[in-house]
Amino acid sequence: MPGRIEETLGEADHERPGTRVVQARVELADPHVMSDIRDRRGIIDAIYDALVRRGPTGRFEPWLARSWSMSPDCRHWRFLLRAGVRCHDGGALLAEDAAASLRRAIAPDLPGELGTQGVLRGYLDGTLIEVSDELTLDLTTPAPLADLLDLLVDIPVVPERALGDVTVRPVGSGPYRFESAGPGRISLTAFDAHWGGPPSLSRVDWRAEPEAGERARLYGAGETDWCVDPPRAGTGEAAHRLQTPSSLCIIMLFNLMHGPATDPRVRQALHQATDVKALIADPRIMAGTARQLAGPVAPGQNGADASVAPYPYDPARARHLLLQAGHRDGLALTMDCPARFPDEAVPLAHAIAGQWRDVGVSCEIRVHHDRPAYAEQVRRKDIGDLCCFDSSPESTYRVFCEKLDDRRQGPWWLGYRNPALNRLLDQAAETGDDAQRNAIFAAAFRLVHEDAPWLFLYAPDRLWLRSPVQSGFIPSVEGRLRF
Repeated sequence: MPGRIEETLGEADHERPGTRVVQARVELADPHVMSDIRDRRGIIDAIYDALVRRGPTGRFEPWLARSWSMSPDCRHWRFLLRAGVRCHDGGALLAEDAAASLRRAIAPDLPGELGTQGVLRGYLDGTLIEVSDELTLDLTTPAPLADLLDLLVDIPVVPERALGDVTVRPVGSGPYRFESAGPGRISLTAFDAHWGGPPSLSRVDWRAEPEAGERARLYGAGETDWCVDPPRAGTGEAAHRLQTPSSLCIIMLFNLMHGPATDPRVRQALHQATDVKALIADPRIMAGTARQLAGPVAPGQNGADASVAPYPYDPARARHLLLQAGHRDGLALTMDCPARFPDEAVPLAHAIAGQWRDVGVSCEIRVHHDRPAYAEQVRRKDIGDLCCFDSSPESTYRVFCEKLDDRRQGPWWLGYRNPALNRLLDQAAETGDDAQRNAIFAAAFRLVHEDAPWLFLYAPDRLWLRSPVQSGFIPSVEGRLRF
């Protein structure tokens, strides 16, 4: 059995500060259940390390893997792991642990959250996972997969001996180790034997508070050092407010299997009947803290073509397109909408319906209060003419594959078919050069912009309230707190 690493608290440790974080959700989650919820991922990133991670610019950088290589056909990958990595229980972290974590992450019986079950398996099923020696991991995918790192970045490596206890007493190799957990609270302490050196903080304490206003109050009262997602309106431009762009896309998914949205003229008309700038400015919705979308990924993401402008607000053009599509007497639609995730979904839906009335479109809004059930309903393709949703992957490849590739018919695919897009995705998967692959994604972006299978709305900025003493800590490019 591995021996426990004993650490003593010296004078320097007494001087090292801790930090307190309040956010909407705090849970000791299974690290291999696919989720883009950053409240969850920040805690996971503190306890565990992945083979690679995204650096400050979004490019992948070595983490547990000190280097990697890919074959010209984009199917064979070799990862050379760092030597001497220790886990919180004192044991070594080796290539076999990475292999066991990958096998578990794509296991058929691994559950998902909000409809994500089987997402990783859909990419990696049939992958040959081999360990050449203690520090060498080889992966061979059934088909070219140039964007494999987009998947591995969110598969934490857990020592094989600890895989059965990940939601009770987690053991990883990350900079902080588990101390305690209770309802809505988790405490981690510094792991000074981390391969990257002792972390900057002595401990991190997470606290859950579902209401944004109450989170801001706790911050104002000095009871926390970080407030994640404060109210968008009313916090002002205080020096301690931190605001960064995100890859989260708030959209309406059109039902392209049947109904009026199968006509591209209707979809384009609805775009031009939507005043997205007014939605962003609305204090009930974004209070000015978002960027308008022109396509399926956010500005600044790989493949987002900055030369493509968002659809203009043009009600006259919208009426003309609806007339061309045969809706002389108006159009009645049904919109499904969750009560949360995104939390502004209900006022957003009503605001859009109000704008559409001006061009003769009426919209029945069906609000769903059970968010997991709503995700499963969308996954079953059981919606009206459109539904409010968020698209959260940082990976452009995942966005296209999971929502727009009709061959995969992923969880959020709602009937879009375009053979030209499929050819571009195949070309991207077998293109190892990052710049060339990004150009392919840009071509896909332009194609999807024109087809408008979604109502492209906005990418919300990420917001924090941050104590001045924490000013040296900057969230990651994915919007995760990494200390």
